[in-house]
Amino acid sequence: MPIENLLTESGRNLFTIEPNKSVGDAVEILAGNDIGALPVCDETEQVVGIVSERDIVRICSGSDVNWKQRKISDIMKVKVVSAAPGDKIRDIIGVMKEKRIRHVPVIENGKLVAMFSVRDLFSYLLKVTQEERDTMTMAYETIR
Repeated sequence: MPIENLLTESGRNLFTIEPNKSVGDAVEILAGNDIGALPVCDETEQVVGIVSERDIVRICSGSDVNWKQRKISDIMKVKVVSAAPGDKIRDIIGVMKEKRIRHVPVIENGKLVAMFSVRDLFSYLLKVTQEERDTMTMAYETIR
């Protein structure tokens, strides 16, 4: 099942941050929208990195008392593991497990089109599995 099936889900907001913004700005976006990671996009809307809650916690735990003023470009990961719309959800979950990441941006033609957490992907798979089970139950009851 390709991840593009999830791209049509309504109500998905896409939040990003620019590399020159502060970590404090990222904290506000993350906390205000109950999300765990932000793709970092440059002025041409190209994904140049990603910053997560973990990245922020790591700098908070250090002795840097001015962590909120640090720039996103100082703490972001530049090697972004991403997916394409045609990638299979199962494969993406496998890569997330292997790389020990919980968020993956979906990029199409160089542009960010979605951002999914492992929770989003498992929730979708659970919904589909439940629908299939219900269909099989109904079919069984019909032919019985």
